[in-house]
Amino acid sequence: MQNTKIAAVEEPEAPSRPRHSIALPNIENPLVQKALSIWENARGARSMPSRADMSPRVMSGLLRNTVLVRVIGEGAEFEFRIVGDAIVQAQGASLQGMTTTQIDLVLPGYGSILHNVYLNTWRKRAPFAYSGWYVREADGRSMFHESLVMPLGDDGEKADHILVVGVYAMQPGQTLR
Repeated sequence: MQNTKIAAVEEPEAPSRPRHSIALPNIENPLVQKALSIWENARGARSMPSRADMSPRVMSGLLRNTVLVRVIGEGAEFEFRIVGDAIVQAQGASLQGMTTTQIDLVLPGYGSILHNVYLNTWRKRAPFAYSGWYVREADGRSMFHESLVMPLGDDGEKADHILVVGVYAMQPGQTLR
């Protein structure tokens, strides 16, 4: 099993906003950097690669930290199709098969945050990176994350899926497996 580590940061007394956007060149985690490199290589001259371009073979070593989200309609809804075990561990529950609306019923507000992030990626047809501290509602534990949200589309122009690669730590410098 591969260990992933987030650069040590000091936890604020009260966790800040759950996320803030970071410029792609400022991604710090090597695993998240690798995901961006794979995405950029796979897209070539297109706006985005297809889902097939980002196969499990291509994504080897990243699958535990990956979420594949299906776009429903014109970004009206998003459904978690595949969720890696590191993501399940960080979220405290498996959200696989759930839409962002259903996630809001279990974790109020979280589905709405995810919906907005995915909709932004779908509309702009570009990858975005986020990092920050947030409190997991289920048990009140703080965690830090660095995540990359990338559009995928069979025609290379319109996203039909969103690929997320994220690394989480419950405490500064903690290693997640």
